[in-house]
Order: sequence, then C-alpha cells, then structure tokens
Amino acid sequence: MTIAPLLDAVRAAGAPPTPATPGPKTRLNIVLFSGGTGTHSITAALARHPQVALTILINAYDDGHSTGRLRKFIPGMLGPSDVRKNIGRLMKTGDDCHRALAEFSDHRLPVGIDFAPAMALVRAIARHDRLNMEPKVWALFERLTVKQAAWAGRFCHLFEEYTWKRLKEGVRFDFTDCALGNLLFAGCYLENAKDFNRTVQAFGECYEIGATLLNVTHGENLFLVAVKEDGTVLPSEADIVSAANTRSKIAEILLIGEDVYRAEIEANPALTPGRLKEISRQQSAPELNPEARDRIRSADIIVYGPGTQHSSLFPSYLTRGVSEAILDNRGADKVFIANIRRDHDIQQDDANDLARKFLGALSRGGHAPAEWKDVVTHFFFQKLEGDSGGAYIPFNESTFPFPMDTVHLRDWEFQEGKHAGGYVFQQLEQIVQSRMAIALEPHHDLVSIVVPVLNEERTVEAVLQELTALDFQNFGLSKEILLVDGGSTDRTLELARSVRGVKILQLNGVSGRGAALRRGLEQARGDLILFYPADGEYRATDLYNVAGSILGHRYPVVFGTRAIKTSLEDRLRQVYGGGVAYTLSKYGGMLLSMLTLLLYNRYLSDTLTGVKGFDAKALRDLDLKGTGPDLDLELVAKLSRANRYILEIPVDFKPRTRAEGKKTTIADGFRAVWALLRYRF
Repeated sequence: MTIAPLLDAVRAAGAPPTPATPGPKTRLNIVLFSGGTGTHSITAALARHPQVALTILINAYDDGHSTGRLRKFIPGMLGPSDVRKNIGRLMKTGDDCHRALAEFSDHRLPVGIDFAPAMALVRAIARHDRLNMEPKVWALFERLTVKQAAWAGRFCHLFEEYTWKRLKEGVRFDFTDCALGNLLFAGCYLENAKDFNRTVQAFGECYEIGATLLNVTHGENLFLVAVKEDGTVLPSEADIVSAANTRSKIAEILLIGEDVYRAEIEANPALTPGRLKEISRQQSAPELNPEARDRIRSADIIVYGPGTQHSSLFPSYLTRGVSEAILDNRGADKVFIANIRRDHDIQQDDANDLARKFLGALSRGGHAPAEWKDVVTHFFFQKLEGDSGGAYIPFNESTFPFPMDTVHLRDWEFQEGKHAGGYVFQQLEQIVQSRMAIALEPHHDLVSIVVPVLNEERTVEAVLQELTALDFQNFGLSKEILLVDGGSTDRTLELARSVRGVKILQLNGVSGRGAALRRGLEQARGDLILFYPADGEYRATDLYNVAGSILGHRYPVVFGTRAIKTSLEDRLRQVYGGGVAYTLSKYGGMLLSMLTLLLYNRYLSDTLTGVKGFDAKALRDLDLKGTGPDLDLELVAKLSRANRYILEIPVDFKPRTRAEGKKTTIADGFRAVWALLRYRF
C-alpha cells in the first residue's frame, strides 16, 4: 500500500489544528497563612477581587476566655474564635441578611451572665421564640433569611441538648462573655460527628463565604505552650498573647496533646522548662490537612501574613508537611508580611527576629531543612517615620541576613497598625505580573481622602469627625484619611490629632492648597482618591455620590459642582457682599468655565470646587506641578489633554465669609487663568 491515499485523506480532512497559544492567566490562586484579626484588611482586599481564588489557612489553638472554656467543655474540639473571625470578614456585606448574621454571630452574652438566662436564650434561638429572646438579639435574628434562621436554630438545639447532658454529668458551662457565633460553631461541630475540619467547611458554607477557609492540620487537638529566653514558661495560648509577659523574648513554642496537657501542664503551675521539653519530645507534630497541601502546591502566591506571630502564625508552620508543600511549589512568589506595630508577644522583637523565627518554625527545628530562598522570595517590612514611642517594629538593614533586593520597605499602614489591604494587593499583583502573564481587571479596595488645611481651628475637628464617620463598606471599600497641613499657626494641628484614625502630614518649605494635595497624593495608598477641604463649607456625605459615580459608572474623574444646587449670585453676595470682589469672583468663575470650553473643548460649571474624586491611575500619571488653586486648572487641562472625561455632580455648599476664614483671592484667580493657558500652548 502506498502513502498517497493517506496523504489524500489528510488533505480532504484539512490540516491538523494548530495548537492554541495559551492566553494570559485570568485567575490568581493565593494562599494566605492567617490568624484571627492581624490579616483583616489584607484578607478583605484579596477576597473582594473577583479574579482571586483565595485560600486562608489557620490553626485553631486559641484557648483564652470563652474559647478555652468551650474547648474544655467539649473535649476534642479546637478553638472556634479564629474560624468565626475569618468567616465574618469573608461574608457578603451587600445584603442586609448577611450583615445581620455577622452581627448576630459576634453578639456576646453579658459578662457574669448566669447559667439559667443563658440557656433560656439558647433555647429561644433554637425554637425561634421571640418572647424569650432579648430584644437586641431578636432584632438581628428576624433579619436573617429562613435558611439562616433554620441552621442557627438547629445548631443551638444541638448545643442545648449537649449542655443538659453534661450538666447531668456534673459539668456546667460558663457562658460569660461568649460570642453566639462560637456556640453556633460548637453546635455545628456536634452535628458533624466532632470532625473539626469538616465543621470548618460546613460552617463556611452556612455563611456563604467567598473564599476557602481551612484548618492547617488534620484537626489534632493540641495546646500551645511557650518558653521565654529568661526561662519563664507560658503554659497556654492565652498567656502567650497576654500583655503581662513582655519583658523577655519568646524563645520556643511547643504543641502538646490534650490528655498530656491537662495532666502535666494545666495541673502543674510550677512547670520547669526542662520538664516541658521532656514532655514535648514525646509529642508528634500535627499533620498537614491534605486539602491545604494541594492548595499550597498549586498557589501562584503564598503569603505569610501578619498577626500574633507566636500563636496565630508560627504554630501553623510547625505542622508536618507545610514546609515540604511550599518547597514542592517552585513557581510561586512567597511573601512574608511582617507586623507593622508591636503585638503583646513581640514587644522585644525586631523585623530580623520575626524573619529568623519564621524560617525556624518552617524548618521545624531542623527536621525539615530548607534554603531560605526556596520558602520566601519577598519580605514586606514597615518603613519607620519618627517612631519616638517605640510602637513600631524596627528593621535594621545592616544586620538583615538576607539580600536587600528581597525587601519591600515602605509605609504599609493606613490605620493604627493595620495594613492597607488594597495597597498590599497592588504590590502582590506587580510582583506576580513581573514573572507571569495575568490579566486582572481593575478593582477598587481602598479610598484615600486627602484633606488640605491651613489655620482651620474653627472647623477642622468637626470635618474630620464627619469624615471618620463615613462608611464605604457598601462600596466594598476601606478608607484612609490624610490631613496635610500647610503651616498652620493656630490650634488646627492639635485639634486634628485629637481625632483618631487620621494620618497627619505637614508641608516642608512650600505652601498652598495645591502643594498640600500633591503631598497627600504622594502618601495615599488608595486606588480611589477623594479631595475634600477642611473649611466646613461642604457636606461629607456627598463623597458617597462621588465615589459611587467612579465605581458604578466607571467615570475616572468626578467633580462636585456647587453651581447646580445653589444660586451663584446669592452665594457670592453672601461671601463678598458687593463691589469689585463680588464682580470679579462672579465673572472670573464664568471666565474659567468659558476658557476651559474654548481651549480644551470641555465645559465645567465649577472648576475650583473643593470636592473631587479620581480613579488613582487617572491621577498619578499627570505629573502635577501646581501649588495653589492653579492646581485645580492644571488638573482640568491635563485630564482634558489625556482625553479623560470629567463628570460633574451636584454637591451641597454653605459658603463662609472672609471674616469666617475664606482664603481664595483675586490673585488665585489670575494664577488659575494662567494655568489653563500655560498647559494648552
């Protein structure tokens, strides 16, 4: 047989298809080692991005307060608190029923509550009994869906049955300060045949979380013990995180099985380090959850998160199989994110100590040796600026044992020790895109509100309080507030510092509103930027409409115009009275609008408004130069030349007079006109 018929058949069928060229990856697999609250903002940022497949790995060794009492009351169960906390921030926030469920789960029974009224509440939830449910709890319970109320009632019923059974055995549970969510978890644990890992999965499904939450181990019921450098034994997780034990560094952490822990450690307050080490040598390290192993091996990014390091993070790395799974994943970026500020367990540690202890835990004391470069590729450390009080964790470049090109040293903080989650994600995105093709859609996570100020002691405190009260959670946004002072000589700075949650910046060598705004932009971490003055003339809640217009309608730039809701003439007369100043202001504003139309083919009714919003990417490429109100027109000019559409929406405005602090002058108007001309020709 000749080959010709075969060739004819191939030609008739057509040429074989050319293998498709793989396109860019469209989903990012991220594994985050987490604890209870330390990774809150980072978790929220990662979970909100629609193209991130997030897996959170936790241990559940917490044993303090009501969690410890629950673990003792239900032998074999690990602590539910970190499970509840992580689930709470992974829930949907857009629906009222989910917000109610989060509040319901976090509701705590009163400190010192007696057994009878506590059991009456559990029974009322189990039976959906409004009459016997305290009003605050019922107000939340009735907002739940039928499905949510059903499983909450079922879990309470199971816990109630178990509690009566234990009472007959002579064991009474102390409900004081116990979160309802922990009781619900306990009921779910009983329903799932006391399988902890299966309970974590089932509990997450009940709350409809948008990520995968896994216990890092098989579910071995272990207890955490530590030894300090001075020989002090910390016999529980609660002692490790206690503020009372801060004078000496923690040298070693150990995991002890429940039976041995109850008999040898809990019952022996005079335990010596030597005896503790004898006990620990008889213990086996916990085994890695198989699903966690698979997630680690397939991750694009592995993040070792911040938090209470000696209880929430280091014990997870001691799990047998964690280091091996990380080593198996040769392609992932592996990022260690250090705490920003000191926690109770790291009062004496610096960033180098955290890195060293992290690698020591991963090696399990030398039982799983690994080259550092195979388990960590990047370190995120906080850049210190004027930390006179010693609250921040210092980083010493001269003694850091690893290459400095692995270190990202910047200001990660946006509020009281919390990481700017969206900013962290931006850096992770840049790292991963440097080695692999991935197309991630733009996604907003953090809004930065930049507030320029100069001698505004009459209004600054009230304005900042209004801004701190704004809640952008319905937009899926966290917020930071940056106040930039241009050299105030009154009590402005003193009053601003009295408002919590505001970052204070000061200008050096320059002055003017434009310079203040530019300084704020340099420090802002948000992917959405809002400008808002401290003069009390605007209404803070109008920022919701500005942010919503950017997010919902995809407008990159939004100006809040004063020319729609208020009468121009009435407003100017109120400010200037009459005469030359009134005339120049009235027709000067019109001139700026007309020049903008003539020079840039854009008509704006209010070019000098103090309320503006931007997608950060649209703003940061402009190379702004202005130092005063000329910056407003520089923005208009450069945005117009970049073909950026500017949406105007009405905002409320209550003008003040010169006697009340009005600062805009005729000279500012001339500089604004010059800016329009300068950037056009």
